[in-house]
Amino acid sequence: MISPEARIGQVRLRVSDMQKSVQFYESVLGLKQITESPEKTLLSPNGKIPYLIALTKSKKELDLAQRKRLGLYHFAILLPERKYLADFFVHLQEQKNEARIDGFADHAVSEAIYVRDPDYNGIEIYRDRPRSEWVWNENKVHMATNPLRAEDLLKESTGRWNRMPDRTTIGHIHLHVSSIPKAEKFYSEILGFSQTAAFPGAAFFGAGGYHHHIAANTWLGENALPVSKDIPGLDYFTIELPDRTSLQNTITNLSDNKIATRESAVGRFVQDPDQIQIQVYSKQPSVF
Repeated sequence: MISPEARIGQVRLRVSDMQKSVQFYESVLGLKQITESPEKTLLSPNGKIPYLIALTKSKKELDLAQRKRLGLYHFAILLPERKYLADFFVHLQEQKNEARIDGFADHAVSEAIYVRDPDYNGIEIYRDRPRSEWVWNENKVHMATNPLRAEDLLKESTGRWNRMPDRTTIGHIHLHVSSIPKAEKFYSEILGFSQTAAFPGAAFFGAGGYHHHIAANTWLGENALPVSKDIPGLDYFTIELPDRTSLQNTITNLSDNKIATRESAVGRFVQDPDQIQIQVYSKQPSVF
């Protein structure tokens, strides 16, 4: 099993237009730049390290005809309290001409708002319900997709949204994959996340009793295009482990299963069965 303290650290995205993307992540989402250049930008809630999202310039422009591709379904930004989700809801209505809103949902364990960035990368903004309210049936958690009760949510709005709050994190990542059995073997049997839920064409994996840190689905069907490293989309996501012992245990488990890894400045890179890149590390990276 992976460490119960494992979590998603950061998401690195390729974007076609750096200026347009930075404008979106700052004005719509409320993140702040740490670094600024035509080729790469780091973003965090307060403009300081540690960062949550890294943007890099893609080699090719966005091709809408190639959107049906394995890789990112969405990444999810976790807000620390419900009032912040309410404030973001109000803010999003004011920014609706600048944002592509995908929808709103109550997932039983959480409440969520879905948007897309200028390159159609999916983003979920959500808050968790207290763990005491999650319903488990043995080792599986009850999740659903119900309408968000907006009127009830808005009762908690403070009417202020200046930026993402300091305790904001990347809560989970959801991937388009080619095979659920292959995803289950890699993320559960090899990486060591517990499978916490399953739906038709989808599986969910978490550590430490969390509802899910990683999800995988095959909803694009059999004709989904393979991962591309040249066009806008997910470059890689990171899994943060609490210490070097946990990192070494994960690396050893990958090696024992004949999964190749590549050394990085702060940990190791590995690819899942669909060549989606993941970096595992034991401390917060300050560079990318």
